[in-house]
Amino acid sequence: MDILWIALGVCVIVGFVFVVLARHWQRLLAHQTWSIRRLTDRLHSLEEMANPAFRRKLDESAPSPLEQVYTFGLRLDEEFWRNTLPVTKEERAYIRDYGNFLGAVKVERWRSHTVVTVTEVLPQSKSAGWQTRTFDIFPENGNGAENPLTLWEMSLAEEKAGDDTGRVPTMELSWRNNRLELMARGGRFLAAERNDITATPEERMLLSVPLDPAQLQDFRQMDQAPIVEPEETMANLPDGEAHSIKPWVAYYAHDDAKLGIEWHLYLRDLSEQWKWRRWRIVEALPMTKVG
Repeated sequence: MDILWIALGVCVIVGFVFVVLARHWQRLLAHQTWSIRRLTDRLHSLEEMANPAFRRKLDESAPSPLEQVYTFGLRLDEEFWRNTLPVTKEERAYIRDYGNFLGAVKVERWRSHTVVTVTEVLPQSKSAGWQTRTFDIFPENGNGAENPLTLWEMSLAEEKAGDDTGRVPTMELSWRNNRLELMARGGRFLAAERNDITATPEERMLLSVPLDPAQLQDFRQMDQAPIVEPEETMANLPDGEAHSIKPWVAYYAHDDAKLGIEWHLYLRDLSEQWKWRRWRIVEALPMTKVG
């Protein structure tokens, strides 16, 4: 009888162990099944990313990277107002009181489009302050030789009462074919060919600055390159070569004393910055023997 109870107890213990092991293996198999399903989903996702159509949709939804940033500044001295663009004493007073002078122009060139931000100083008679305007330029907009975009305009004289043309002389900065162009437009109109009804105002090109590093090489100012940050400096570098640490940063300038026009342009080429930071090699300094 005792043997029977002992055998029954052993059976109960063995059965309990089998139940525990069965539940453990069940949970383990369920976890492995879930892991395999998750791995399969990831493989499907990778296959979808390799699909050209999916990659195209992903590129379209992702923000376009910023490639280049230009900062343009302009200064006009007394020679400009006296001879290049001769203005009368009355016009000079009008410009001083009501002129909205150009402060700076920032051009951000993204892969998909270009953003131009213009900052100007409002007239003193209107409590002088800064005003900023932004233009989005897309390739499909054109803005070629036949379709320039006016970024900034300043009237050089007050509109006269009774003038039917409604035209006053102005100075304008335009965007045309990836160039910044400074134009002087007169108050009179030029006669069109063949006596057409449409007439165009007389205009004069004062300045044309291309936003292209290759075309700006003649205006490169190596000594005026921006100073590098401390963390990007390298030991034992000659004083005149600080600009070489940042080959993606360039400074261009030109001073035309004859016209009285001085301009400067900073360029940050972020695509070149990425290449340089990825591929740069810092050579070790020569070791000296001790003792």
